[in-house]
Formats: sequence, C-alpha cells, structure tokens
Amino acid sequence: MAELNFEVQGRPGEISATTFREAIYFSVSLLREFDAAMSRKRLGSLKWYVERLHSNGSLSITFHSMQRTYKNQTTLPPDISPSVTSYLVSGFEDIEQKCVVPPYLSEFGLAKVRDLAHLIKKNGASGFRFGTQTKSVEVTTRSAENVGKLLPIRRTSIGSVEGMLEGVNLHRKPRVIVYHAVTNRAISCLFEPEQFMEQVKHSLGRRVVVSGLLHKNINGDTLRVSMESLQVVDEKNRFALPGRTEGLEDPEFSRTASTEEYLRSIRGR
Repeated sequence: MAELNFEVQGRPGEISATTFREAIYFSVSLLREFDAAMSRKRLGSLKWYVERLHSNGSLSITFHSMQRTYKNQTTLPPDISPSVTSYLVSGFEDIEQKCVVPPYLSEFGLAKVRDLAHLIKKNGASGFRFGTQTKSVEVTTRSAENVGKLLPIRRTSIGSVEGMLEGVNLHRKPRVIVYHAVTNRAISCLFEPEQFMEQVKHSLGRRVVVSGLLHKNINGDTLRVSMESLQVVDEKNRFALPGRTEGLEDPEFSRTASTEEYLRSIRGR
C-alpha cells in the first residue's frame, strides 16, 4: 500500500466545491493512467481510497491504495503502488521544471495535467502540491504553459517505434499505446481497424515495432504514429526492418530514403 498527499492551495472558504471536485478527478485519473501503464492492465491493478481529509491553510486529501482482486485469483501480484505514486510526482516535476514528457504518460495524460493546471487561479485555487513520504512537487500555471509547448505536433518524419503494445481504444480514432522500449514514454499509434485489427489483437502485451508517420513535438519526442506496418519482435531471432542496420541501439529511427519508397516497402508494394 502507498499513500499520496494532494493539496489544493488557496484561502479557506474561497476554493469552490467544483474546483475541488475537478482537481480530485484529474488527480485520480492520472494515478490510474500511471497504474495501467506500469501494471499492463487496462483498468490498472489498484483502487484508491481517501485516508484523510484535513485543512491547514489549504485543503488536503491523502489517498491510499488497495490492490484489485479478481475472481478465481489465488495470489496477489507485486504491489506497484509505491512506483505509481513516485512516477506521478516525478512526472509532474519533469513537466513543471524541465518541460519534458515523462515516462508512462500519453498525450491524453498530458492533456489531463494541462486541465488540472488550468484550475489554478480560478475559483480560489492558487496551486497544487503532490507528495509522497520521500518527495513532493509544487504544481503551478507553468505546468499548463509547458504542456502547451509539449502537445502540439511540430514536425513529422517516416520511421518506427519499438516497445510493448497495450491498451486498444476504439473510441473516435482507433489507437493503441506502445511504451517505448528505452524511455517508457507512451506513444499513441493510430490504425485502420479494417487493416490492422486482427494483428493488433494478437500483438497485445507483446514487444512490437510500429512503422509509419511519426508525429513529433517541439523536443523531437514522438507523441503519435500513423500506423503503416505492425510487426512483433522475435527476441530470439530478431528480424531485419527496412532501412535498419545491424547493431542499431535506438528503437526509434528515421528513414533517409524518400517517403514514397519507404511506404511502398512497409506495405509490401
């Protein structure tokens, strides 16, 4: 079990109930996103409960975790809650202080961070604070400003990403999340269900290479891929990818050949 302290800063009596409710919602949503990413379970492996509510010049709530149990489950998996709370705090630190995309957080998670930070200076909230027993981070309007820099797509290139494929989502634009093999960053991979649905279903939970059009942010991080090819990595007999050289360590690469030539190669045309 782990605990996470969440503080809504502001003058007593001036923080609206709506702001407090929305702040709690975004905080729990982010806990669930980190949990789902690290446990590789769509609903996550943890439930979050209120341990304490108190006020000391601001409103503060302490969450504690409990592991989910499932029917016919005989043993509990390892408790990842300390890692989940730690990555959430360090993730906010990455965004707030370094303006970088943290591990395990998708572009949709970044949008939740932005929405949380947008509550600051509205209806009495002057800031937020997350804390574990060992570390804490202050969340200011800078987080919203930095997410505003990190989310827009600044350039595209042809290439691929390699990592674990998880979480099929068919709402609006069908997509899966691939967790980058080196950085653990969550990359949204958009796909055409008529072309890739069966492949996607059989690749869930496996290490894959997704090739296509990479959409990158201001830092050059790939946030999204328009899928043109999906291949499962055979760890015992690694396959050769178009344009990939032996010994290449970085699983994300760009192709120097023309776009038309590369797309023909991965489509098999």
